Amino acid sequence: MKNPSIRILGPLFKDVHTRVLSTGSDESVAFLTARYFDAGERIVFLAEAMVSPKPGDYLRQGPYHLQVSPLYVNRVLNVAEDQTNTIIMVHSHPFEETIPIYSPTDDHGEALTSETISKCLERNPPVGSMLFGQAHVTARMWTGLTKKNSLCPVNVLDGTSFQVHLPLAESRSNRKDFLDRQIKALGQSAQAQLEQMDIGIVGLGGTGSAVAEQLARMGVKKLRLVDHDKIERSNLSRLYGSTIRDVQKKKYKVDVVGSHLQTINPGLDVARVSETVMKSDVLRSLANCDIIFSCLDRHGPRAVLNELSYQCFIPMIDVGVGLQKDESGLVGGAARATIIGPGLPCLICQEIVRPEVITAENLSPEEYQKRRAEEYVTDLQQNVPSLVSFTTLASSLGLGLFVDMLSSAFLSYSTLIFDLRSKDTFKIKSPITPECVCMKRQGKGFDVPFSVAD
Repeated sequence: MKNPSIRILGPLFKDVHTRVLSTGSDESVAFLTARYFDAGERIVFLAEAMVSPKPGDYLRQGPYHLQVSPLYVNRVLNVAEDQTNTIIMVHSHPFEETIPIYSPTDDHGEALTSETISKCLERNPPVGSMLFGQAHVTARMWTGLTKKNSLCPVNVLDGTSFQVHLPLAESRSNRKDFLDRQIKALGQSAQAQLEQMDIGIVGLGGTGSAVAEQLARMGVKKLRLVDHDKIERSNLSRLYGSTIRDVQKKKYKVDVVGSHLQTINPGLDVARVSETVMKSDVLRSLANCDIIFSCLDRHGPRAVLNELSYQCFIPMIDVGVGLQKDESGLVGGAARATIIGPGLPCLICQEIVRPEVITAENLSPEEYQKRRAEEYVTDLQQNVPSLVSFTTLASSLGLGLFVDMLSSAFLSYSTLIFDLRSKDTFKIKSPITPECVCMKRQGKGFDVPFSVAD
């Protein structure tokens, strides 16, 4: 059975939590419509909207039992048929102060209800379930008509923080060896979240390899590395884990970094994808991720990852460095880390990705030179100056945002900039552009095609 995952935006999560715990000591119920997609390793649910019960929808309701009218289920099915792909069943255990546990009665009732839902919807989809206690939620997936279920995490994104609700068996870290001091800093819960996350890194240059090295040392168990380039001699000054022998053997960057990481953390599962992110199958692989680090220097691939973030409810941290120099040497520049995802302005809103640069990137060298001479396209800066201390700084800014997410810290900004000349740090919160791609594609999953070459 594939591992499931439920992703839900913060405002909807809060509304559901309030709804099913608003009846005092009695259990309550609700249903969520949801899109879903198969990412290869996971079945991912994207919660969309709540269909609340009406006063006459309960046939029986008490502190430990509830039964709803078939008419309510039919009403939910009608909404799902019109708007979405499947349904997530929700109910509460108001008496549970810690992580709630499904009862045998829950197992029996959900097996029957999920079978009915799957039979009535097109393609007999999997059906989700969420069980709310006072402070925690447990979730699982029922696989269509098989009456089999599997526990799963719930990822909650609200634009200012990111929470992962893990099943009881996974809610604490067992890594008390080399992570002892980190657990003292982050706490058991945040460390457990970190260890259960599937993290993607796209671009394995100076920033990407530094992000990967730090994550390996933080105890991450699953990394997904994407880069289609082979290592060159000029990469040795910045790419962590690289050697001159790697250059001589013309190794892919993902293999250089992946092998290096496993010498640091032998238990690390590293998926190595030596292909461009501008391919549909690579994007589907990345859709398994709970968070993605974008460490790219081209606008086109960044724009595609921008789409993936909003369509599949995946927070993304984009990092970069820009240096300024003249004939006398380095005169300034900035290291930057930007977090995007539902509820936050995207890379296009913030003009970090610009359409005119994407146009220039997609021209042939001959056509680019011609249009550049005519001043019809923007200048593409190539072979720009770089320094390992600054690429490492940018990666650390991005990981600082990541740690804040794990700690459920309230993020009042979306971009963190360190001025390399003045040594000042700036926090920026840009507005969301209403007509931007991040609003139009939000939660569409793979039902809307991505801007990729294939």
